[in-house]
Amino acid sequence: MSSKIRFRVKLNKVILMPIIIFTSILVLPAMSAMAIPYGYGTYGTCTYDSCGISLTSSNNISVDVTPSDSNGNCSISNDQVSVLTDSSTGYSLTLSTNSSSNSLTNGHSYITSTSGTYSSPSTLSQNQWGYRIDGQGGFGSGPTTTITNNTYPISKTFAGAPPNTLPPTTVVTSLGSANPAVITKVWYGVCANTSLTPGLYTGQVLYSATTN
Repeated sequence: MSSKIRFRVKLNKVILMPIIIFTSILVLPAMSAMAIPYGYGTYGTCTYDSCGISLTSSNNISVDVTPSDSNGNCSISNDQVSVLTDSSTGYSLTLSTNSSSNSLTNGHSYITSTSGTYSSPSTLSQNQWGYRIDGQGGFGSGPTTTITNNTYPISKTFAGAPPNTLPPTTVVTSLGSANPAVITKVWYGVCANTSLTPGLYTGQVLYSATTN
């Protein structure tokens, strides 16, 4: 299942910069019912390879930026990633780009990924993008809110999604079942100035969820 995140960078004219997010769904096979000794097992949950898991996210998220000068502006919006599983051992949610590059590209022009990491995020520089998840890794508790065209710089810290040539980053680890589904807000931020070449900047991000 796929969903889309859209970044719009307006440079003199309206510029559309979509990021396509591919959402993977993993459903593990169910085991046949069998008797177990009294006192074992957990009612209403499952363990090991008997647990199914599903993953969904928002369809279209827009982040609109209109840089007015060389100093630039920044905007933030979020994708809502939902995981549903009865696994009593919890689940892990990972994130990466779906290519060997983690830049947003428009021909030979780029919006680069921030050099910040999940454990050590950093503020966005001009013409950079990144993600953050409140309360996870080194991001801090937040709350992060949607902003549009705040003057550069912004104080929130972000991490770069790793390219698919590197292991994906585990962004959420649950210690118990997620039923009802647990929603994680993944915030995407971009800072842009008027030095960018106008055009369509694109990239891809991949989520994956597995039972622990």
